[in-house]
Amino acid sequence: MRPPAPSCGPTAEPTGSSPLQGPRVEPGTYPSPEDVRHICAMRDLVVRNQAVTQSYSDLSNAVGQLLGTENANWSTFATWASKQAGVSIRGEDMPRFFTDVLKGLDGVTRPLSNVDDLLRKLGLPALPLADIGSAGNDAIQNVSLAISEGNKRVFEEVGQELSRFVAAFQGDTQYDTAKVAQYLSEFPADKPVLEEAFGHYAQAMFETDPKKKAELMLLANNKVGLHEQRRLQPQIEQALNAPMKETFHGILRQTIEAQINALPFPANLAGKAALKSGVVDAALGPVVERTASAFRRLATEHMMKLVVPGSALKLGNDLPPPPGMESTLFPPHLRTIENPELRKLLAQFDKSPDSLEGTGAEDWSRLDQRMNYIIDLFRSRQSDPALFDPPFGRRVA
Repeated sequence: MRPPAPSCGPTAEPTGSSPLQGPRVEPGTYPSPEDVRHICAMRDLVVRNQAVTQSYSDLSNAVGQLLGTENANWSTFATWASKQAGVSIRGEDMPRFFTDVLKGLDGVTRPLSNVDDLLRKLGLPALPLADIGSAGNDAIQNVSLAISEGNKRVFEEVGQELSRFVAAFQGDTQYDTAKVAQYLSEFPADKPVLEEAFGHYAQAMFETDPKKKAELMLLANNKVGLHEQRRLQPQIEQALNAPMKETFHGILRQTIEAQINALPFPANLAGKAALKSGVVDAALGPVVERTASAFRRLATEHMMKLVVPGSALKLGNDLPPPPGMESTLFPPHLRTIENPELRKLLAQFDKSPDSLEGTGAEDWSRLDQRMNYIIDLFRSRQSDPALFDPPFGRRVA
């Protein structure tokens, strides 16, 4: 469905006067679709992430020249999310006390003692908790790779569309229904939500009512966010779920197997029989399951965070009100929502309407919990001008 024209906006220049020209974006100040593809082809994951982050900032500013900077666009938020992803890609944010945390979790130590009882019966030493810490380090590396892949995948899709939007509409002075329809027809058929989002951006570009414009921007931002989070689901699940079980089980089993093989014959026969029969795997099962669950909680609390200008947000905690909005929570034009489509979208994902309570995610691998957080993040901070700050400090002319 094509979006309706904005309720009001600039009209055509009267006959006999010089033609109007809308805002234009200087060539080379934002990445082209070809630049986006080139960045995604980079092999160095750290350098690639830095290029993605800077490109999001450049695209945010380019889109901001067309839509205004009184409302952040999706790329404005993506700049800081990508910068934070870089911390995980570099492996800087998982607490070193992971092993110490596991020592205090009865749900892990009790099944681990059952494994140690089995090992003693087989003539083997207890399983060092350090091995679990080693498995945790391997899992963190898997998380970093998954985050890097997700960072690239979203940028490859949305970055190209942001660039195409700027190229298509810069210089325009009024909403052109036929042009917008043609532009939207070029979206791939498997990206309907992304197509709708950019249709809303096109409406917002020419909307002069500030409240209607703010709501259109929020609607567009939320839809890009929904598309993004659906695309990221495999990487997020890979980062927080499957690798832990596979990595923990593999490393712990290899440790036990090496200890059994180190025993002389015939002392190693009982151990080999236990491996073959599945007794060892059965004993390791509860340790692996509960340690994986602990890692997911720890990852949500400590890895899943977002540093934006002026604050560090933990995605496992409820969103704090923006400074100066402790009582109102949201910027003036978004304190009440009138746009019917936006109201419907918020009703679908917002667990606590018009509130920031209950926004914290217990399990970031769940799409509904991520969206519950994201839509309130976008709504509460859409008017924060600091989000347009350069991510790596002041730009040098």
